[in-house]
Amino acid sequence: MLEVNKVYLLGGLFGVIIVFSVMQGISNVGPAFSVSILLISQLILALIINTLGLFGTEPVSLSLNKFIGVLAMIGGVLIFQFK
Repeated sequence: MLEVNKVYLLGGLFGVIIVFSVMQGISNVGPAFSVSILLISQLILALIINTLGLFGTEPVSLSLNKFIGVLAMIGGVLIFQFK
């Protein structure tokens, strides 16, 4: 039988959660805000994975530029939403 790494199944689970969340977000807060939150969430999760070296990746140090970039994206979405 074919051996499947159980970690790979998380991709499908996360995919279902993301699609469901985006569809709910679009109907509740609108498409632009929903997609913005999705992109920021993915960026922050990727930053955490890279910084901690999860899933067998080489740890990358968290620089001030990366941190400022994330804060700028969050600030832009907040300005857009509450203008």
